Amino acid sequence: MFWITTAPGIAGALPAKKAHTLLGQDTDIIMFDAHSGFDVNAFAAVSGTLRGGGTLYLLTPPLDEWADFPDPDYRRFIPYPYQPHEVWGRFLGRFVGMLQTLTPQPPLPEVEGEQGVGGRVQQDAVVTILEANAPVVLTADRGRGKSAALGMAASQLQVAGKRVLLTAPSRATVESVFKHAELPPSFFAPDDLLQTLPEGDVLLVDEAAAIPVPLLLKMLEHYPRCVFSTTLHGYEGSGRGFALRFQKALETLAPGWQAVRLQQPMRWAENDPLECFINQALLLDADLAPFTPCGGRVGDGGAEYRQLNRDELAQNEPLLRQLFGLLITAHYQTRPSDLRQLLDAPDISIHVLEQQGTLVAVALLSREGGLDAQLTAAIHAGTRRPHGHPVPQTLTFHAQLAGAAELVCERVMRIAVHPLLQNQGLGAHLLEHLLGFAAQQGADYLGVSYAMTPELLRFWERAGFVVARIGFRQDAASGSRSVVQVKALSVRAVGLFKGL
Repeated sequence: MFWITTAPGIAGALPAKKAHTLLGQDTDIIMFDAHSGFDVNAFAAVSGTLRGGGTLYLLTPPLDEWADFPDPDYRRFIPYPYQPHEVWGRFLGRFVGMLQTLTPQPPLPEVEGEQGVGGRVQQDAVVTILEANAPVVLTADRGRGKSAALGMAASQLQVAGKRVLLTAPSRATVESVFKHAELPPSFFAPDDLLQTLPEGDVLLVDEAAAIPVPLLLKMLEHYPRCVFSTTLHGYEGSGRGFALRFQKALETLAPGWQAVRLQQPMRWAENDPLECFINQALLLDADLAPFTPCGGRVGDGGAEYRQLNRDELAQNEPLLRQLFGLLITAHYQTRPSDLRQLLDAPDISIHVLEQQGTLVAVALLSREGGLDAQLTAAIHAGTRRPHGHPVPQTLTFHAQLAGAAELVCERVMRIAVHPLLQNQGLGAHLLEHLLGFAAQQGADYLGVSYAMTPELLRFWERAGFVVARIGFRQDAASGSRSVVQVKALSVRAVGLFKGL
């Protein structure tokens, strides 16, 4: 039995932030205490450790009061000076509504286990990895034994005399690989791997969707025998964007690559009601809406702009699924917590372009800054670092622009365009509307922070954004430096940014 709680006096209990340490283990009972904070990433993750026939107990406030509960988990995304009791619980209201519509399900057939259908498919995947002389792309939803297959393949490759390397966004994500590898492979963080280029015959890349495609292609250049493994639907992030972008590149660079898909669950029966509920409630299975252009460039006035009302969005499941499906396809690290943040975080606005009833572009803005002079001076001196307000704080402390945090910023958190419609000016078209919205709301400037690539840098520079800061360190997963860019909207901001 696993307990996820911060309540005292429970032996072996773990806080939600350490739930990842349970990955790769099996249990029959999970006790998840939502009073300690409903960390939806942890909730999705630990549910995958439950065996078929097991029980998940979710301890909550009374359901008719839960949406108004000042959830401690809100502190991860609410900016200063907001407090948890000030958050409007749209996500919880939607979640409770789904809980209340659940109906008892008849017992499902017994799971065949590792020697059943799932086990046989997993063994076939291992054989493919062992025999392949070209890249292999291994995809699966969570709970299908993907990481276990990598671990077993790593051991057998090393028994055969091969030098096996393993990389992933973090060491924590590959604990299940090591658990199933009698001979553990050598682990390297993505940036360390590409900087040192250790000798290896086979490179295993786990959770490849969380690593930018340019880095994956560099890995393939140095290690032609690669296995790129990723989750398609899961709490770790989405593999849909990976499937679209990376596999397209593989067709050109390595046309002999092989695809392996694990579909049969290993711990529970197919069509398990708990898995179906979690997929639906957390939108783990949200997919990109199909779209067929009517001809011509969509960016030439064919797409209509509007701002979405979040109260209405939380009640409009088809629109919410379409929105989130677009976000997770466009970004390589979108998690259930991002769904909760876009519905609940204070001062967020959602902007879209639509054509033929389909969302073709989306952007999320976060209103930041506007802090008082005393707090701004403390940030400038490095003695205060209030939660949130990343761009105003970077300008004030790192760029040493005294008074910058007093100015109001609209930060572009995300901007995404339907993959079938990219390079048609939709991003720039939506950005024009964002600038108009920010000016109308009295913002002093628009800001953005992202992992720098030449393509993204050109996009923002063409829109008139100037570089305010480039980070010193490269991100371990992306291998890129972070960059902050701004575009002044007010006279005061023009004067402040003059030296940039």
